[in-house]
Formats: sequence, C-alpha cells, structure tokens
Amino acid sequence: MNTGMKLTGAAVAACAACCAVSVVPLVLASVGTILVGTALVKWGAIAVLLIVPVVGLLLLSRRKAAPQAVENHMATNSCGCGSCGTDVKQEAPIACTLDANEFKARTELIHKLTSRHLRQATRTALRLNLTYAPEALSEVRELVRKEQACCAFLTFDLRHDATGVFVTIIAPQAAAAAAGDLFAHLAPAALTMETSA
Repeated sequence: MNTGMKLTGAAVAACAACCAVSVVPLVLASVGTILVGTALVKWGAIAVLLIVPVVGLLLLSRRKAAPQAVENHMATNSCGCGSCGTDVKQEAPIACTLDANEFKARTELIHKLTSRHLRQATRTALRLNLTYAPEALSEVRELVRKEQACCAFLTFDLRHDATGVFVTIIAPQAAAAAAGDLFAHLAPAALTMETSA
C-alpha cells in the first residue's frame, strides 16, 4: 500500500472521529426519542412517566464525581498554565477622578462636615486618622463611599461606636511625596493637626 493511500485513510478516520463528536449525541437523542415514543404508544403514558425518571436517576448515579485533585486545583484560582488574571492585583492609578468642579463641590461638602462634626485629626506620613461625632455616621459613611469611588488608590477604614465615628485613610507608599496634598482636603488646615512621625 502506498503512502498516499495511508494518508487518505488517516484523513478519513480523523474526519470521522471529528464528526462523531457532533453526530453521535444527535443520533442518541433521536433513538431515545423514538424509543420513548414507541413505549408511549405501546404501554401508555404511565409506563413512560415511570421509566424516564428511573433512567435519569440511573444515569446520574453512574456519573463520576470530579477527582479531589481537580477540585483542589479549581479552589486555588489557578488554571495551571501560568499566572491567571485572578492572581494579578491591579494597582489603582494615584490620581483623583473628579474634575475641577466636582472636586470643589466635594471639598465644600467636607468642610461643612468637618466644621460640624470633626473632633480630632491626626496624621503620619501615609495615614490620616479622623474622629467624628457619633451623630455624623450616615454623612461620614456616604463621604467615605464617594471618596473610595474617586480615589481608589487610598485605603479607607470606617469604624464607629457610641463615642464616635473613626475613619483611617492610608495612602500607598508610591504616593508618599503627595500625601500632604492628598490629605489636605479631607482635614481642613483650620483644624489643629497632630502630626506624628
């Protein structure tokens, strides 16, 4: 037998295997439908209503569970082919997304809130701690939500109890040179600031 015939035979076998993937399920579904239809005509609807669930349960019971190694692999959020998108943590750009008018309006809102409710503000190089009166909780919560949206590179922590509302804002190390400017609009200069090292 010559090489051309061997290659033609291999190509036909590959084609048949490829087509079988899409044709075999269709044939099985057709045969199953014909068998159910025949049973319906011959034995009546009651027999079919009993047989179909039993066959379904039988098929489900014979289905193999995923191996534990696959489950563990899926739980680690890795795909096994290198670094996955879920493993890479994107750093937010160090920039506020507010335009000039929005920034002015936000600063006015903060000044009003601080003049009414801010009790203490302390700052270190990358951290600003603010303490508000307890009754300011809803306003402070809304302000923190807005600030998180426009300054995603900052980390905000809001806690409260009966004595007050406590907000900690942390700038990333990459923003160390600009931290003073970043924190300036959050704690007005008119307030006495305790700066620590």
